[in-house]
Amino acid sequence: MISILEKQYGTRSETRNKTRSKTRSEIANECLIPWYVIGLTAIICAATLVLIAFLGPIGQEIIQYRTSQSGVWQIAGQDLTNLVLIAPILLIGGILCLARRAGSKYLLILTPITLMYTGLSMGIGQEWSNSAYNGNIEDYWWLFEILIVGGLILLLGSLSMFTEADAPDFKLRGLRIYVGFMTVFFLLFAVMWISQIQQVTNTGDLPDGSYKAAPTAFWTIRYLDLAISIPLGFLALFLMLSKPKKAYSILLLFFGFFITIGTSVDMMAVVQVLNGDMEAVKEGLFIFPVLTFLSYGGLFYLVKDKLLQGVFKSSEIQLKDQITGKDYSRKKK
Repeated sequence: MISILEKQYGTRSETRNKTRSKTRSEIANECLIPWYVIGLTAIICAATLVLIAFLGPIGQEIIQYRTSQSGVWQIAGQDLTNLVLIAPILLIGGILCLARRAGSKYLLILTPITLMYTGLSMGIGQEWSNSAYNGNIEDYWWLFEILIVGGLILLLGSLSMFTEADAPDFKLRGLRIYVGFMTVFFLLFAVMWISQIQQVTNTGDLPDGSYKAAPTAFWTIRYLDLAISIPLGFLALFLMLSKPKKAYSILLLFFGFFITIGTSVDMMAVVQVLNGDMEAVKEGLFIFPVLTFLSYGGLFYLVKDKLLQGVFKSSEIQLKDQITGKDYSRKKK
């Protein structure tokens, strides 16, 4: 009888030890990329965005972009967004990551796609073949390469920081209503761009003449939005309804892209309107702000439980709470 009890006790003890061992490995955040690389990359990308803005049209105007005046105003709006929103997210997220704080992943995952989108659109979208545009952006190609490579590192690193345990419980009724609204505006977004493409293919230009002024920028943005932004939007909505817990980190990644790029587009429109730019897309002045507002609402829905619980509670305490049912946070204070 004693030997049987000893075996049972030994088995339970081994199980606890294995659980504790697994917990420690999870606490260590065994992500695909070392935590210090992720943190330093985020800080470098933040500094790069600030430097680009300093050298650009809202700063010293040292970087001369090979695009139309409307394009320069749009770049100015993007630089403003980088300064007030994206760079601070990266800087705070990078510092928290270096400090081994669990909340860093909720910030870092918001930025990777936007960083890569920005670097690609800036490099590809210049009017390289048009001799009417003089510029020197090619001398600063390395700044935009930093954004692309940094976005890739943050993409792999931040996604691997999450587990299914991070996902909150979702109520399907509210999700369905939200997904319905987002679907309508994503469709309007797609229709707006497709109608412009049809105008260009049928007439050779847009009514305001903006296509002939910057055709490369036109096709770059339409290709990126129709091939990346809009498909990501529909994929995110599908995952919200079908597998929100399994796809939680991907949803954060997508909605981070929507709020950062959406805010950039809205700021571009503000700068264009303030400068009397007739090339500002009239339909976009309605569609983009609504999409941005809904994107912020979607992101809040995804993280509201974390905000209530305290995002920056350490991973170790969270895991211990889940396993034991006890509140270790009070003991550590």
